[in-house]
Amino acid sequence: MRLKDLLKDVEYKAQSAFPRGPDIDIKGVSSDSKKAGKDHLFIAVPGTNFDGHKFANEAVDRGAVAVILEKDIALPDDVARIFVRDSRAAAPKIADNFFGRPVGKLTCIGITGTNGKTTISYLMDSIISAAGHKAGVIGTISYRIGKRLIPATNTTPGPVELFGFMGEIVRNSSDYLVMEVSSHALDQNRVGGIDFSAAIFTNLTGDHLDYHKTFDGYFKAKSRLFEGLKDSAYAVINIDDEWGKKLVKVSKGKIVTYGTKLVADHLASDIKLSLDGTRFTVNSPKGSLAVNSKLIGLHNVYNMTAAAACGMSLGFSAGEVKRGLEDMKSVPGRLEPVDCGQPFKIFVDYAHTDDALYNVLSALKPLISKKIIVVFGCGGDRDRTKRPRMGKVASEMADLAIVTSDNPRGEEPQAIADEITAGITKKNYKVILDRSRAIEEALSLAREGDCVLIAGKGHEAYQIFKNTTIPFDDREVAKKIFLT
Repeated sequence: MRLKDLLKDVEYKAQSAFPRGPDIDIKGVSSDSKKAGKDHLFIAVPGTNFDGHKFANEAVDRGAVAVILEKDIALPDDVARIFVRDSRAAAPKIADNFFGRPVGKLTCIGITGTNGKTTISYLMDSIISAAGHKAGVIGTISYRIGKRLIPATNTTPGPVELFGFMGEIVRNSSDYLVMEVSSHALDQNRVGGIDFSAAIFTNLTGDHLDYHKTFDGYFKAKSRLFEGLKDSAYAVINIDDEWGKKLVKVSKGKIVTYGTKLVADHLASDIKLSLDGTRFTVNSPKGSLAVNSKLIGLHNVYNMTAAAACGMSLGFSAGEVKRGLEDMKSVPGRLEPVDCGQPFKIFVDYAHTDDALYNVLSALKPLISKKIIVVFGCGGDRDRTKRPRMGKVASEMADLAIVTSDNPRGEEPQAIADEITAGITKKNYKVILDRSRAIEEALSLAREGDCVLIAGKGHEAYQIFKNTTIPFDDREVAKKIFLT
């Protein structure tokens, strides 16, 4: 693509004339210097930990012929220096131009909140499929484009990668994009330039305060998705959540509420929970919808009601919504059962906040006839404030809590465990830092009628330490214990 076409709708100032002319052919766009190549445009973005300006010359060494800058730096004379006020704001526009303007060819659905995003993304994909359409999905577990499955590196990728995926989704003849939108992505403008036809808010609980510092800062980041909606878009909001009530007051677009407690546009009622699944009714402006789902727990009633509210707002029929919800049998790492013929239940779940852990244990507690044993830890180099809260929830909700390592990253596992156990007042816990040994201990203690919940990592197939990452999948570890 010609450089001048790539910069369409971007406010910029080039230093003198383009050294190689405005019609130079740009063959790639990158904001990661290591991904730059011959005849690329490199976008220097100031980041939280690194400033892209410091890596611009590395990008040039790899073949970049033009660089987007916020400030002047020394570059070879034959490299085009293009100055913008905000590199983050310019990046989505440039990426959209380069990848064929996919934004205007997709109906985009954004999902944000602390918990539930992944499950709702799977449910929306299922509803869209039940209606005879195709969707690309960008989320925590993977990026799914047709039959292509790409392991996710971030819940929401950066704009260059994101728009590249969107272009591929369009080429796959998909007409919908379902995307989990993280608070980091909103704060860093990764989804700038995307016109969402619908945005879903799940809830707001303690997480990511290492980054946002305060709940107000966390909420402000989440709110950006809704404050940027067009009048024709739908804002689908959990009205049972206190932050959801606040969001209703600042959101743009057409407000659509859902919940189980208060008066809502889409209200779940007649809820019947079991280990075999969930039955409930969604009362909506389109009538009552009886749902019989394999998903377990009240938190999944919220997730399904959110998906139903969004689906019906976007024009899908009640029948299509019902089929989509009921076709969804399970979500990887979300109360995912592990069955090796054992006389007790094993579930693996991604719950890594105190609220998520509470929701999952609340879902299991009335359904388990005997003991619940929970194995969990907390990630290193992440929000430390939730650690004692998670310890408190685990010890109060379970019969035995086994504190172990999650992804310790750069922290000492024992130090993380100490912060978790600081919130525990009961004596029903053990600390076993080796996660494999902790799972083995939990399974050895379980008896018929009991339940073992392995929480925190869910779908993840790795464990991150200070200087290494090792293969580690809670599901596979549990199965291996029974096979040896």
